[in-house]
Amino acid sequence: MKLDFIDMQSSDSFFGTVPFPPDKIEDKFYQLEFSSLQDKSRIIKEIASMIPWQVRVQDIADELKDPTLRVFARSVSAAVHSERISYRYSILAEKGHPNHYDDLEEGVFLLSSVIDSDLSYLEFRTYLDKIAIRVEELVDLNEDLASDEVKVHFLTRVLSQEEGFGGNHDQYEDPNNSYLHKVFSSKKGIPISLSVIYLLVAHRLQLPLYGVNMPLHFLLHFESSEFQTYIDSYHGGVMLDRSTCIRFLKANGFQAHERYFTHASSLTILKRMFRNLIHIYRKKEDRDMEKILSRHLLALDNKWKP
Repeated sequence: MKLDFIDMQSSDSFFGTVPFPPDKIEDKFYQLEFSSLQDKSRIIKEIASMIPWQVRVQDIADELKDPTLRVFARSVSAAVHSERISYRYSILAEKGHPNHYDDLEEGVFLLSSVIDSDLSYLEFRTYLDKIAIRVEELVDLNEDLASDEVKVHFLTRVLSQEEGFGGNHDQYEDPNNSYLHKVFSSKKGIPISLSVIYLLVAHRLQLPLYGVNMPLHFLLHFESSEFQTYIDSYHGGVMLDRSTCIRFLKANGFQAHERYFTHASSLTILKRMFRNLIHIYRKKEDRDMEKILSRHLLALDNKWKP
């Protein structure tokens, strides 16, 4: 089994591995510091578009040569960070709905960074890498028996049993269930966030696993030429056949329409995660978070104007 990892150095700031123009960014911060009020928004957007999503804006501020400029850059880093999230989501929206999940990791990392701008992508990525390596070890140790069905069993075993990921049945509407870095720590989430972890690990292992945007309960679908199954990440990675999924739909008042079994794109998954969170914050009457997330959702809907 061949792992599909991103080749990056251990530097948490990714300087030297992710190309970006530091001198031009420094010039832009100078412009921002001395710009008129009407120009500030435009320049913040320009800075946001220049900083790679893997790099913390705070790290960029700390690397500026002028100490006075460093202080200023730190003071506006939150605004630049928020603008960059919308900018990156607008790029993802323009790509449409491919379901290869190449952009899913970026999307969910940025969602987590909404509540933690200091979040380290290196740590985020490394945690997922380690899980994938463990699955790969099991496959390699059982190479003669490692059919696609066995690979799925190893994937669910590592995630549900060894790592302990499962549904947060007691606090289903806790917002932390939707932020992956929080789920990494608590091991508890909701169907879609847990499914995303499965997808990101499977993507590293080049396994044909897909999200299924079923009403009320997000599922996974493994589909290869030799084996097919549906997986419920919320209930310990249990495997389901299609007839069981159809019974679930009918029991909840839905017809067994083919659209409920369509493979979900990264964009579809991210929009559902955002809408879940907006609904939760609205119920909690947290207007600030509702407003922040709604703004980023506009970018995912391709309605954000840079």
